Amino acid sequence: MTNINIWVPILISTLMIFIFYTSGAIIFELLRFKITNPFSYIAGGFFAYFTFISIFSFPLQLISVIPYVFFVYYLFTLTIIYLIFCLIFLKFWITAGFISQKSLVFLICLAVIAGISYAGHQYFATENFARHKNVLSIIYWLRDNPVSFFNNSTFYNFLGFKPFESWQTFQISAVILSRASTYQIQDVIIPFTFIIEAVISTSVFITMYESFAKKRTKLMEYVTLVVSLVFFVSTKLVLSIYGFSFWSGEVMFVNLIFYAIVLTLNYTSMDYRERHKATFIGMVLGGYISFSWDSSYHIVFLIYCLFFVIQRKFTRNFTKDILKISMFALIDICFYNIILKLYIQAIIFSALLLLLLVIAAAMTNNYSVVTKFETFVDSRIRLVSLILPSIFMVISIGMTLNSGTSFVDSENNYLNFIYVWTTIIKWESARYITTFIIALAILVVALVWFFVRAKFKKDFLTDSVDLMLISYLTFYNPIVVKFINLFYPSMTSSNGIIMIIQGMVVANVLVIWLCNKVDARKPEQLKIIKKYNWIK
Repeated sequence: MTNINIWVPILISTLMIFIFYTSGAIIFELLRFKITNPFSYIAGGFFAYFTFISIFSFPLQLISVIPYVFFVYYLFTLTIIYLIFCLIFLKFWITAGFISQKSLVFLICLAVIAGISYAGHQYFATENFARHKNVLSIIYWLRDNPVSFFNNSTFYNFLGFKPFESWQTFQISAVILSRASTYQIQDVIIPFTFIIEAVISTSVFITMYESFAKKRTKLMEYVTLVVSLVFFVSTKLVLSIYGFSFWSGEVMFVNLIFYAIVLTLNYTSMDYRERHKATFIGMVLGGYISFSWDSSYHIVFLIYCLFFVIQRKFTRNFTKDILKISMFALIDICFYNIILKLYIQAIIFSALLLLLLVIAAAMTNNYSVVTKFETFVDSRIRLVSLILPSIFMVISIGMTLNSGTSFVDSENNYLNFIYVWTTIIKWESARYITTFIIALAILVVALVWFFVRAKFKKDFLTDSVDLMLISYLTFYNPIVVKFINLFYPSMTSSNGIIMIIQGMVVANVLVIWLCNKVDARKPEQLKIIKKYNWIK
């Protein structure tokens, strides 16, 4: 048995990174985003690419007679069209400043992130490639069989949503393009996904750094970069310890959520309002089905919480932003519920989608109605923000009282995502007590935050804390999770990854915020121009 030459996956990944960079540059230029580092284009192009693939693939996945191999070659076709699009709009990226001092910074950051990712995979990772290889091998073997959401006789059923996720098709296309056999999948996919994930993570980091770091002096600019990079790779290392491997869709889903939150914080912390930023955020979030169909509800929960973060900054016209951000995701979750035969939930979200369409129509005809709604929300924001968590908690507490079980029960530890993420504590009793106290403390802090959030200055740090605490109080505390499990049985299977990502964002932006504060305390040095002659 022979191995695939390492240069094959390297060349394929290089071509795809070129497509991501150029398409991101074109999109950002067309939307007139203010970008200081061109390497931020890569992440934007990557997530826009997968949203594009999902939009054009999803309708065909509803047809029950199309074989899987069709979608692979369909992806080839769409990628070629995407590449032609990039070449047509050459003028937007040919002068994007790819070769500059920022290139060196990007390459250094890439080397550090790739090195830590490799070390995490080699020495700390608990997930090996065998399981993922089996999934890809099965999909590859069955590629001539029909695949559809509504074909119950298909061989793909036991794989869940994996065959429908573009990230899996993307990898299968790389295998076919390299002419690899099933026993050679590892030779292609590991270097291919390793390069792609490292570059995307670096681009996400660059986006975060450029969005929030204030560059007053060169020294502090580099200090902030180094400190924030160390903290960023540390969080990635923690994820690898908990089984998040670079080839999995879950890691790309983490990158997607992290990136979307950073974009939102950038949007709400700027001195001016970027007109199309909400549309792009919605497009990024709508592409989550390429990586994790099972996270549909978590995306909707996140969008609900983003509503309050955006409203906190923009008390007018925030309805437009929510419409732009939520439209793609709501369409996805409607089909998700239909596919799983959760018809009541499908009706609810379809009605919500219809309501948003009605609001969009009303905004074009008579915006005064929407203005009244926004004025009411702004004047009663505390009441509005507490409605949903109050309903969820009352129902959950009522369920507990009716069942006669205890509110504090070690058998319900699975409801507390903090318990799941503290396996480092080996003593079970200590772990249970510690995580219970932490969960209760965060719940109290979140409840207090709802009453004092208006008093804090609006910046990227307080917005990130705002998002995290609203998410926890509304959807992720153990009391509420018990109720959500009724209509979304997979709620606990994600182990609270959305909250973990939000915690990562808070930790990373806190580091940048502290560096900004240290730099701001330094007095401005007076520049003296010697030998200045007024006559000259």
